[in-house]
Amino acid sequence: MKRRGYEEQKLDTDGIAVRGGFLKWLDNYWYHYKWLTIGIAFALIVLIVCTVQTCSKEKSDVIVLYAGRNTLSGAETEDICDVLEAVCPEDFDGNGKVSFELSAYGILSEAQIKEQIEASNEVYIDRGYNSDQYDIYHNYTMTGESSVLFLDPWLYEELVAADRLVSLDEALGYTPETAYGEYGVRLGDTALYEQYGVMRLLPEDTVICLLKPYVAGKSSKEKYYAYEKKTFEEIVRFGE
Repeated sequence: MKRRGYEEQKLDTDGIAVRGGFLKWLDNYWYHYKWLTIGIAFALIVLIVCTVQTCSKEKSDVIVLYAGRNTLSGAETEDICDVLEAVCPEDFDGNGKVSFELSAYGILSEAQIKEQIEASNEVYIDRGYNSDQYDIYHNYTMTGESSVLFLDPWLYEELVAADRLVSLDEALGYTPETAYGEYGVRLGDTALYEQYGVMRLLPEDTVICLLKPYVAGKSSKEKYYAYEKKTFEEIVRFGE
C-alpha cells in the first residue's frame, strides 16, 4: 500500500510540475510580450485581408492619373473610366474585358487658393491636406504606374520644366494645331470633351499629356508602355 501511494503521489507531483511550468512560462510571456503579440496578430490579419482583396480585385488594363483643382467622387471616377473604356477598346491583358482605373488627386496651387479665399471669406482651404495630396501625387508620378495624365496647367508646366513628358511629335508623329505647347492637348479642345458630358467633370483647361517611361513600375516594361502610348493617342485623336 505504501509503494502504491508513493507512485500516485509522484505522478501527481510530476503532472503538476509540467503543467505549472508551461502555464508559468505562458503567463510570463504574455505579461512581457502581450502588446507585441497583439500587434503582430493584427498586422497578420491586415496582411491577409489586403492579400485577399488584391487577389480578388479586377486588374486594370491601364491606370490614368488626374490631378487638379476638381475633387472627384468615387462614382464620378467610375463614370470617366466608362468613357475611356468605350473610346479605347483594346483589351491589353487579354482577359476579355477592357478595364480602366482613374487615380485622382484634388490639388490647388497657391494662386488658386488665394483666388478662392479672395472670392469668398467663408471658404476654408485645408492647406495641410492640399499639401499632402500634392506630395502623394508627386510621389505617384515617380512609381511608373501611370503614364497617361490629365493635369491642371500648372502641374503640366512643372513636368515640362522637369523634362518628364514625351513631346506630341514623338507620341503622335505630328503636333496638332490645338496643341498646348509641345507636350499636351487641352481636354476642352478634344472631341472627347465635346461628345461626352461626363468628361466635363474635369476643367476644360485640363491638359492631357504622356509621361516618359520610368526606370521602375509598369512603364518600364516596353510592351505595357506601348499600350499606354496607344491609349494616349486614342484619347487625343478621338473623333478624327
